[in-house]
Amino acid sequence: MCWAPVEPSTTTDSTTDTTTETSTETSTTGPGLCGNAVVDPGETCDDGEDCGDGVCNSDEYTGEKHCNATCNGLYPGWCGDHSVQAPEACDDGEETPTCNADCTSVECGDGILNPSAGETCDDGVDNSDAYDDTPDQLACNTACTGTAPHCGDGVCQESHEDTTCADCTCGDGIVSAPETCDDAMATPTCDADCTPVECGDGHHNPAAGESCDDGNTIDDDACRNDCTTCGNGILQAGEECDDGNVIDEDACSNECIKPRLVFVTGAKFDGNLGGLTGADMKCGTAGMAADPNLPAAAWRAWLSDDTGSPSTRFDTAFSGWYLLVDGTPIAKGWSDLTDGTLAAAINLTENGAAPGLPKNTWSNTTAAGATASTEHCDNWTTTEFDPKGRIGDATATNTNWTDLNDADNNPFTCSAGLHLYCFQHTP
Repeated sequence: MCWAPVEPSTTTDSTTDTTTETSTETSTTGPGLCGNAVVDPGETCDDGEDCGDGVCNSDEYTGEKHCNATCNGLYPGWCGDHSVQAPEACDDGEETPTCNADCTSVECGDGILNPSAGETCDDGVDNSDAYDDTPDQLACNTACTGTAPHCGDGVCQESHEDTTCADCTCGDGIVSAPETCDDAMATPTCDADCTPVECGDGHHNPAAGESCDDGNTIDDDACRNDCTTCGNGILQAGEECDDGNVIDEDACSNECIKPRLVFVTGAKFDGNLGGLTGADMKCGTAGMAADPNLPAAAWRAWLSDDTGSPSTRFDTAFSGWYLLVDGTPIAKGWSDLTDGTLAAAINLTENGAAPGLPKNTWSNTTAAGATASTEHCDNWTTTEFDPKGRIGDATATNTNWTDLNDADNNPFTCSAGLHLYCFQHTP
């Protein structure tokens, strides 16, 4: 019975020793501890063996800074170390305009947002330039500079949007329903409210020649039914005059256009007029008596040759009255002057007197104001007997006034002294 107690005592000592040895082995550094994600004595690093987050003990490139497989140092290469190694395309140490933070080259559509490269978005393969009217699902555009076009982006997409979208407004220069025009301002064809120009629509459009537009059909109020204010006695834009009356043939027509004077020169000239320019100067000199307030350049001779004619040298857009110096109406506007019939003969000189005999004028001009023939005294530069020059009759109101229908006397010798018709060319 004495040995029995000894044996347990021996067993107890042995167990205690074993426990001590096991504890010592557990705390001793060795190869088996590299990979437990704990930097044990003798190790310089230990990222563990789980590579799920891209970081683990490895002797291979992972893109991240990590411990090597033996836990005695870092693997020498990673994205951000300023050294390019496969599979890196670049490595600037950080995001730059040419290199992404993951060491790939910058490319719109790679799904990596790179603000330093000017990208404001990048949805990768979902980038699109297609119109999308659901703002909560907007894709990045294919330039990575913003979202795909949509209502609310500040740009009117004419093919998709109308004025129900706040981006489309009258004046943006884009025709969007229900607009019928949009010139971004009032123009000769489009009102400022993006409707076609129409006198009487209540939209005053000076660009279209409207002096006013009161939107009514009352013709004798401040704004007439043709959108003019002529006749109210107030000179306004587009009016040469406004005498406040409805007398058409006086000093101001019912269209508020000043009349222009016409006379036949009191002096007579041979066929050497100095060309059309010389004839104009002769009219300018005589015109000082007809109206001293007009410059000499305001007058044109009714004369044609190879270099020009009234149809090419006169104000053919004029629509006011041509009057003799005593106020007698001759014709209203160019169209009436050239229709073959005058209201009265041009038979008064610049001084209001009757011209001397013969009452004929140098002309070579048709009733339409065009060159009549080649019979123009060698372009009005000669007094020779031949060639000759065609003439008009200052007593006539039919086409004879400009081209006398008399084969015996028309054309006439260039040595003869005849009158000139002179027309006021400018207001």
